[in-house]
Parts: sequence; structure tokens; C-alpha cells
Amino acid sequence: MDTLSEVMNRLNQEGYRGNIHIEDLKLLRPSDWVIDDIFRFEGFTNPSDNSILYAISKKDGSQKTLLVNAYGMDSEEEINSFVDQVTGSEG
Repeated sequence: MDTLSEVMNRLNQEGYRGNIHIEDLKLLRPSDWVIDDIFRFEGFTNPSDNSILYAISKKDGSQKTLLVNAYGMDSEEEINSFVDQVTGSEG
């Protein structure tokens, strides 16, 4: 199984640049984005090390980037809200 950093490196080679930080989410319009892929990672020794990686891109094709969150009880609500809005805005 690939690690988070291995998948991030592979996605970087596929044109996904940078990583959206939680404080940047308020500057983004969820309706401008689409989720291209989702990767889940489970910690080997600690269940709280679970993380999720979203490969996202702007609908107009101008930007591809990454968004990382914990999942489960440790997830960031701001990221969950953004992802929910992106998912709800598709179509």
C-alpha cells in the first residue's frame, strides 16, 4: 500500500500542485471545484493517524491541487464542509 507522501508525489507528477491549507478555504468557492480522486490512509499503530487526501481541480481546468484531512473524530470541520459543498455542487 502506498503512503500519503508517495501518493502526493505521484499526484504532483500528474500536475497537482501545492496543498490547500485550512485557512485558505474561506477564499475558495466550492462551486468552482470538483473532486477528481479520494485516497484514504490508515495509521499502522495508531487509529488516530487516519487521513484522507482529496485530489481536486477547478472546473475550468486552470488549477489542480491537493487537500488533506484527518478522518473520523479528528477531522477538521472546515474541510469537511468544503468537501460537502464541492460534492453537492457537482452536476
